[in-house]
Amino acid sequence: MSIRALLLASVVAVVGWSGSAAAQEEQSGFDRPYWLDRSVIEAIGRAELEVMPDRATFQVAYEETAREAGEASARAADRARLAVAAMRQRGGDAVEIRTAVTMQANYQEYRTREGVVEQREGAENIRSYTARVTLSVEVTDIARASGVRAAALAVGPEQAQPLSFSLRETTEHNRRAFAAAAEDAALRARAAAQASGARLGPLLALQEGQGPCLGSWYGSRPGTFAPPPPPPPPQAARDEAVVITGARGQRLQVTQEEIDRLDLPADLTPIRLSAMVCAVYGAGG
Repeated sequence: MSIRALLLASVVAVVGWSGSAAAQEEQSGFDRPYWLDRSVIEAIGRAELEVMPDRATFQVAYEETAREAGEASARAADRARLAVAAMRQRGGDAVEIRTAVTMQANYQEYRTREGVVEQREGAENIRSYTARVTLSVEVTDIARASGVRAAALAVGPEQAQPLSFSLRETTEHNRRAFAAAAEDAALRARAAAQASGARLGPLLALQEGQGPCLGSWYGSRPGTFAPPPPPPPPQAARDEAVVITGARGQRLQVTQEEIDRLDLPADLTPIRLSAMVCAVYGAGG
């Protein structure tokens, strides 16, 4: 056979294989579990648990304006360091702090003939700088959260956020919710069997999530759409004032009385954890 004939035969074989594969991909059908050939009872179990939060977060920001950028930064940083020292005293090792610093240039302003106030931009028109130090705080001991925030407020931040409570979910939390959902599915299956006069048989399948337990379509199915993808140590003494030395040698302090005055109540709301299971039981007459 000539080389040309061999090449032609190869091309035909490849095209034939591709067409067969495409035809296979376009096929649709229904995956039938082995238990679908018998009478079954499917039950969707749901559970919702309330768990108390175990951490609190908030933010505070301290701003200072000065003619020189370095002076503005030093003043804002001094106030932030005083707040950090006060929060550490109230929260100890339960306080985790992240810091962000920004700088803004303030330009000279003038009024146009139309009365509109505009800025004269350019380095020669800078009249001052505003430095901003933002502290993002997480408190892992809920009992100390309000006191830690009060310590930050006592330093007088230009911006403050309220306490936000959350829960760091653990395997134990998820296991409890799953067990409760499985128990709910069993109760629903028993109720369905009793109401229909059927005998509840053995558990055939237990699937986390809402199913489908009775099989699923693959390929293209008219009138249906694929589901969307999932969305991407002991506390220090509190009878002394908190004192630090600023960058320019000045003494900054906040007293315990000032902190206590801002220690406001913060009621806790339980965090809800949910779980769902799909259970299939055999059924008899």
